[in-house]
Amino acid sequence: MVTFIPPYMGEEIKSNAERKMYDVLQEMDLKNAYVLHSLGLPRHRSKIYGEIDFVVVCERGVACLEIKGGRVECRDGQWTFIDRYGTERQKPEGPFAQVTGNMFSLRDVLKKHFDRNPHMKNLLMASGVVFPDITFYSDSQEIIPEIVYDRSTEGISSYMNAVFDYWQARQHREPSKLSPSDIREIVQFLRADFCFIPSLNDRLEQVEKHLVRLTAEQAQLMDALGMNDHLIVEGGAGTGKTLLAAEYARKQVEQGRKVLYLTYNKNLAHHVVHALPETDLLKVVNIHALFGEYVPVDVPMMKEDPQRYFAEILPEVFYDHISNLEQESLEKLQYDLLVMDEGQDILKPIYLYSLDCLLRGGLEKGRWVVFYDEKQNIYNPEYQDGMDILQSYAHTSFRLFVNCRNTVQIGTYSAKASGVAFGGFLRENGEEVGRISYADDHDFAGKIKELLKTLRGGGVSMGDVTFLSPKRYQNSKLSQAGVAVNELKDGFVPDEKRPVYATIQGFKGLDAKVVILCDVDALRREKFSQYMYIAGTRARTLLYIVGSQDFWKEHENA
Repeated sequence: MVTFIPPYMGEEIKSNAERKMYDVLQEMDLKNAYVLHSLGLPRHRSKIYGEIDFVVVCERGVACLEIKGGRVECRDGQWTFIDRYGTERQKPEGPFAQVTGNMFSLRDVLKKHFDRNPHMKNLLMASGVVFPDITFYSDSQEIIPEIVYDRSTEGISSYMNAVFDYWQARQHREPSKLSPSDIREIVQFLRADFCFIPSLNDRLEQVEKHLVRLTAEQAQLMDALGMNDHLIVEGGAGTGKTLLAAEYARKQVEQGRKVLYLTYNKNLAHHVVHALPETDLLKVVNIHALFGEYVPVDVPMMKEDPQRYFAEILPEVFYDHISNLEQESLEKLQYDLLVMDEGQDILKPIYLYSLDCLLRGGLEKGRWVVFYDEKQNIYNPEYQDGMDILQSYAHTSFRLFVNCRNTVQIGTYSAKASGVAFGGFLRENGEEVGRISYADDHDFAGKIKELLKTLRGGGVSMGDVTFLSPKRYQNSKLSQAGVAVNELKDGFVPDEKRPVYATIQGFKGLDAKVVILCDVDALRREKFSQYMYIAGTRARTLLYIVGSQDFWKEHENA
């Protein structure tokens, strides 16, 4: 995998062409490759200051890339570049002369710095010119067709090798093959000399800004759907379902409608309550708490078989109660709009029969919207029966395609580890997913403490860190290791000094800036894919997986 420095494109980068090439370079398959963006050259051969758009460092050598977007012209020796906004820039120096000058200037700098390293003496320097928006051809004397990348070029890896081949053929000596340590030395020197590296938290905050903006884009889509009384909205993890559901509910309340916002997860309900304004027109509640507000919980029966009680008995008791109310009493309880978040867990016949009573006009004539992700269904064996009921009514279906929660690295890892394919996805680059291996319980405790120390050193608040596990805290390795956490449960109060702890099941629908997934060895084989999908996609900007050495042997491709 290619390592980018810095690991994202900052907002200050206005060049659409450079952003395009940043995405293309992610597909590059060169061994131990690093890509440095916007590398400054204060010691240029002929300029006061130069800059290289991209520098690729790999075992074959160092390559400088010059990116030219938009329209390109050359008349009477004068180069003209016109961007997508119509802005025209003229230069007497063409991109080939420019990148070649940058290449030789960088070679001088590297040669001087590594003059005592004989292995670096035959370092291969290369350069290329990229036109991502056009098909480029010219027979001008100053053009080097062998180093051109344009719209017709197939494969970034093949192109980079061709660039290295061209410049290698012009050398009289066999170039040095760079070792991983040689590559790191070069990168460290260039980075330290020319690049400002923000703190870990600064980098995470930068990514977060972009993700929030993407969410706002999807919120605009909901405006076009406001005229539909029955909406079925499907979206994979990270597509902004809860944010859009909350925004939809808020707008309906502003129009004077009485709204019931339902979740399956009580932690998600708690989160949404604090995200929306307090008003008598809005009720946010998880579905079992809703049932418990109208009918008393049979404690002995509940303790005897909690799963069966909440899945079957309590819903049936509630339905009997609500369906037998006098019409006048029922009308006082009814809502104008029903919003179902985590629909894959709520869509079961007995639930829907009850909600039909609570909705003014019922499911047939009343207003309702459901947001769901079938791949996150771990509770509801009757999901398809419930979906069939909803789809029997006239409705509008809508699908959310764009993942606006996870970085490229987190999304790619989660898809690979879970085997769940993501569509319409991946817009923002971030940090690599951390894979932490431990030998025994003592080693586990040491690795966790070192990780938390690193995060603190990078300026990350512990309140932005969430441990996820399939186990309750008292049964987890974190508890055994004595790691102090702020457990997500009833009465939860955020604490910036302690990381949050939650079960994977209890964190559905929620997310965190940094997620550390523990106790992965305990994941049930039959549910492994679902749990990895849910847990991995909870992380917005940074994800760590902590597993035993045996776990990583078994899941070496995860």
